[in-house]
Amino acid sequence: MLYFRHMAGKETTLKELGEMLAHVVEHMATKADVRAIVRDELAPIRSELKSIRRDLDDLREKVENVIGFQKEIDHALERIAAIEKHLGINKKIAA
Repeated sequence: MLYFRHMAGKETTLKELGEMLAHVVEHMATKADVRAIVRDELAPIRSELKSIRRDLDDLREKVENVIGFQKEIDHALERIAAIEKHLGINKKIAA
Protein backbone atom coordinates (compact mmCIF):
# COMPACT_ATOMS: atom_id res chain seq x y z
CA MET A 1 0.00 0.00 0.00
CA LEU A 2 1.01 3.64 -0.49
CA TYR A 3 1.61 5.99 2.38
CA PHE A 4 1.61 9.79 2.15
CA ARG A 5 3.24 11.80 4.91
CA HIS A 6 0.65 14.61 4.70
CA MET A 7 -2.10 12.07 5.39
CA ALA A 8 -0.63 11.37 8.82
CA GLY A 9 -0.04 7.74 8.08
CA LYS A 10 -3.46 7.06 6.49
CA GLU A 11 -3.25 4.11 4.18
CA THR A 12 -4.39 4.73 0.58
CA THR A 13 -6.57 1.95 -0.65
CA LEU A 14 -6.52 0.50 -4.13
CA LYS A 15 -10.00 1.94 -4.65
CA GLU A 16 -8.78 5.46 -3.80
CA LEU A 17 -5.76 5.00 -6.02
CA GLY A 18 -8.03 3.85 -8.86
CA GLU A 19 -10.27 6.88 -8.36
CA MET A 20 -7.27 9.23 -8.47
CA LEU A 21 -6.01 7.56 -11.63
CA ALA A 22 -9.47 7.74 -13.24
CA HIS A 23 -9.64 11.46 -12.39
CA VAL A 24 -6.23 12.08 -13.98
CA VAL A 25 -7.13 10.11 -17.11
CA GLU A 26 -10.47 11.93 -17.39
CA HIS A 27 -8.87 15.39 -17.20
CA MET A 28 -5.61 14.90 -19.05
CA ALA A 29 -5.05 16.42 -22.49
CA THR A 30 -5.45 14.16 -25.49
CA LYS A 31 -3.44 14.21 -28.71
CA ALA A 32 -6.36 16.03 -30.31
CA ASP A 33 -6.24 18.67 -27.56
CA VAL A 34 -2.53 19.22 -28.16
CA ARG A 35 -3.05 19.42 -31.94
CA ALA A 36 -5.79 22.01 -31.43
CA ILE A 37 -3.49 24.10 -29.24
CA VAL A 38 -0.74 23.92 -31.84
CA ARG A 39 -3.15 24.75 -34.65
CA ASP A 40 -5.01 27.55 -32.91
CA GLU A 41 -2.34 29.17 -30.77
CA LEU A 42 1.03 28.33 -32.30
CA ALA A 43 0.12 28.58 -36.00
CA PRO A 44 -0.21 32.39 -35.96
CA ILE A 45 3.13 32.64 -34.16
CA ARG A 46 4.73 30.33 -36.72
CA SER A 47 3.26 32.47 -39.52
CA GLU A 48 4.64 35.65 -37.94
CA LEU A 49 8.07 34.06 -37.56
CA LYS A 50 8.03 33.09 -41.26
CA SER A 51 7.16 36.67 -42.17
CA ILE A 52 10.01 37.99 -40.01
CA ARG A 53 12.39 35.47 -41.61
CA ARG A 54 11.37 36.67 -45.11
CA ASP A 55 11.92 40.30 -44.06
CA LEU A 56 15.35 39.45 -42.65
CA ASP A 57 16.29 37.58 -45.83
CA ASP A 58 15.21 40.60 -47.91
CA LEU A 59 17.20 42.93 -45.67
CA ARG A 60 20.26 40.67 -45.87
CA GLU A 61 20.03 40.69 -49.67
CA LYS A 62 19.80 44.50 -49.71
CA VAL A 63 22.80 44.81 -47.39
CA GLU A 64 24.78 42.41 -49.57
CA ASN A 65 23.85 44.51 -52.63
CA VAL A 66 25.00 47.70 -50.89
CA ILE A 67 28.27 46.01 -49.91
CA GLY A 68 28.67 44.80 -53.49
CA PHE A 69 28.05 48.31 -54.83
CA GLN A 70 30.51 49.73 -52.32
CA LYS A 71 33.17 47.29 -53.53
CA GLU A 72 32.48 48.30 -57.14
CA ILE A 73 32.72 51.99 -56.22
CA ASP A 74 35.98 51.39 -54.33
CA HIS A 75 37.39 49.48 -57.31
CA ALA A 76 36.35 52.28 -59.70
CA LEU A 77 37.96 54.89 -57.42
CA GLU A 78 41.17 52.85 -57.36
CA ARG A 79 41.16 52.71 -61.17
CA ILE A 80 40.49 56.46 -61.38
CA ALA A 81 43.34 57.11 -58.94
CA ALA A 82 45.66 54.93 -61.04
CA ILE A 83 44.66 56.79 -64.23
CA GLU A 84 45.12 60.16 -62.52
CA LYS A 85 48.54 59.09 -61.30
CA HIS A 86 49.45 57.91 -64.79
CA LEU A 87 48.30 61.25 -66.24
CA GLY A 88 50.11 63.19 -63.53
CA ILE A 89 46.95 64.55 -61.94
CA ASN A 90 47.72 64.75 -58.22
CA LYS A 91 45.00 67.20 -57.28
CA LYS A 92 42.23 65.82 -55.06
CA ILE A 93 38.73 67.13 -55.63
CA ALA A 94 36.65 67.83 -52.53
CA ALA A 95 33.39 65.96 -52.50
